[in-house]
Amino acid sequence: MQLILLFSLIFSGALTSFGQISAPIGGSGYLHAKGINITPGHQKSWTIDGSPTIIADILPGSNPTYLGRCAANKCELFENGTLRIDQLISTDNKTYTITIKLGGVTSTEKVQLNVYNLLTPPTITASSSIRPVNGTTLRLTCNAGVQTVHKVYFYQNEQVVNCNLPHLGCNDSSPILNFDPILDIDTGYYTCVIQNPVSQNSSTSLFVNVAVNVSEVTISNNATRPITVDKDSVALKCSSYGTDVSYKWTFMGSPLPQNPRYHLTNNDSTLIVSPVTRNEQGPFVCDVSNYLNNGTSNPYYLTWLPNGQITCDAKGSGQSIQLYCSWPGGYPPAQVHMIYQSANLTELDGVMTEIPFDQFPLGTALSCTGTHQGSNETCSVIIDTPQYPGFNDSTRFVKKGSSTFFPVTLSSAMSAQIFPSKFSWFQMEPTQTELSTGEDFSIVSNDYSSVLILHYIREELAGSYMCKAENAIGTNSFMFNVEVEKENNDILSAGAIAGIVIGSLAVLAVIALIVVLACNNKDTTPKTESATTRDCPTCNSYGPEPQRRQSVQERENRGSIPTPPENPGPSENHQTDESVYEEPNPVQPSNLQPVSLSPRCPP
Repeated sequence: MQLILLFSLIFSGALTSFGQISAPIGGSGYLHAKGINITPGHQKSWTIDGSPTIIADILPGSNPTYLGRCAANKCELFENGTLRIDQLISTDNKTYTITIKLGGVTSTEKVQLNVYNLLTPPTITASSSIRPVNGTTLRLTCNAGVQTVHKVYFYQNEQVVNCNLPHLGCNDSSPILNFDPILDIDTGYYTCVIQNPVSQNSSTSLFVNVAVNVSEVTISNNATRPITVDKDSVALKCSSYGTDVSYKWTFMGSPLPQNPRYHLTNNDSTLIVSPVTRNEQGPFVCDVSNYLNNGTSNPYYLTWLPNGQITCDAKGSGQSIQLYCSWPGGYPPAQVHMIYQSANLTELDGVMTEIPFDQFPLGTALSCTGTHQGSNETCSVIIDTPQYPGFNDSTRFVKKGSSTFFPVTLSSAMSAQIFPSKFSWFQMEPTQTELSTGEDFSIVSNDYSSVLILHYIREELAGSYMCKAENAIGTNSFMFNVEVEKENNDILSAGAIAGIVIGSLAVLAVIALIVVLACNNKDTTPKTESATTRDCPTCNSYGPEPQRRQSVQERENRGSIPTPPENPGPSENHQTDESVYEEPNPVQPSNLQPVSLSPRCPP
C-alpha cells in the first residue's frame, strides 16, 4: 500500500527534500512530512498557514475528520500522515503545516504546495521575416504567453542548441536565442520547448535558411598526372561558397563554345573535355552567382606532356657542329638542360649550342635532362663518327654458286647511345659502284646496322666491297673481300684430261689381251678331284669358294649382282655339270683387300 502511495505521489506531484510539492491545476497534490517520524499511534492534524482551522485530523483508531478546504470529500488523510488534496485550483498554492502528538510530545513540519497550469504549446518567431544572410544578426523568440515557465530549450534539427558556441546567445531561463552573427551552419529547422515542474510543451518548427554570399571560387582538375593530348580526358570542377548558385564557363574570354567534346554536368559545375587537344590550353574561367553577388575563378590552364621522350642530337654545319637537347610540345614548356664539356645550358623546349669541329674531341658524351610538371627525362649520346668495335678488314673464301653475307653493326665502346647512321654499299672492282637490292645482291639496313647479301657467287663477283656509314658527326668505311674457291677439275688443262683418257683405254686393252691368252691354255691344266668342275688353274685366287660357286638359279633369284651366303664355308654338294664360274662381286672402295692379279677365265 505504501509503494502504491509513493508511486502516486511521484506521478501526481514532485516531492522535494525542502518540503516543496508541485502539482497541476485540476489534479491532486500529496502533502507529506519528511523531517519527522510518524507512527500509527500519533494524532495527525493539517492546517493552512495563516488560519488556525484544522482542515484534516485523525486520532489513533478512529476515522479522519475534514473541515474547510478538505470538506465535501476534497481531501484524504492517510495513517502515515500524508494528506491528498484533490481538485486543485490556483488559490491552493499555499504553505501547509502537519502537527503530530503522542504522550504529550508535539512535533510540526511545514510543506509548500505549488500549483501550476499544464503548459500549452509555445510559438517561435524570428526577428526578421527577410531571409537572413551569412554574417548578419538574427533573434529567435519562444513565446509562452502568460504561462508560468521554468525552463526554455531551443532545438536545431531535433538536436539541442549548444549555447556555448561563441556566435550564439542563449540559456535555459531565457526565451531568446541570438545569432551574432548568423552563419551558414545555422541553416535548419528550429523548435523551442517550455517546461514547468508538472509539464512541458513544444512549438512547431521554423525553417531558418541562411543565404551565403558567393566567395572563394576555384577550379580543380581530376587528373592526377600530366595528360597526353589527343588521348586523355579531363574533368574541371568549379567549387565555391554560396547558396542557390549558378555556373557559367568561359574559354579564352568568350562563352564556352558549342563543341561535341565539351560536356557540362552537376548543374554545370563540372566541365568535361574529351579528349584534350593542343588548342585547349586555356584559360578556362568559371563564373558563379546568386541573388546576393557573384564570383569569378582565377584563369585555369590545362597542362600536358611534351612529345615522346627527350632527344639528344647533333648536326654538322659547315666547319662546326650543332648540339641539340630537345623535348618540345609540352604545356607549359619543359625545362631542358644540356651538359657537354664546359657547356651547361638551360632553356625551354630545347637547347642548342654550336662548337667548331677543331674544338671538341670525338668520343665524348652529350647529356640532356628535361623537367616538366614533376616528370623527368634524360638521354645521352656519344659524339663520334660511326664505329664498329672489333672490326678488321677481312677476306672471305666462298665456293662458286654458294652465297655469303657481310654484317656491319654500329655501337659504342662505352655501351652508350650513338647517333643513327645512313648506310651505303659499294663494289670496288673494276670501278667503285654503289649497290642496291637486285638479282645478285640484297641490302637490309636500319639506323644502327646493315647487311649485304651476295646470292650466287661467281668469278665476276669476287673482289672488294665497302660499307659506308654516315651520321651527324661524320663518315666511316668498312672493307670486305671475296675470293672464289676453284673446283678440282678446274686445275687440269684440256690436254692433260685427253692424255688421261687415252692412257686409261690402253691399260684396259692390255688387261683384255692377258685374259684371252690365259684362257687359251686351260686344256693343258691338270684337273681337280671333281672331274665335272670346269676351272682354270688360276681362278682359285679370286676369293673363297662360296663366293665363286653359285648356280644359275641362285643368280636369277638374287639378281644380276650375286652376294655371298650368310655362312660361308667349304661346300660338300657341288653341282658337277651345271656349276659355272661367275664374275666376282663388285668391291666397294672401303672394302678393298689385296687379291691376285691372275686373270679369270670366262665360263
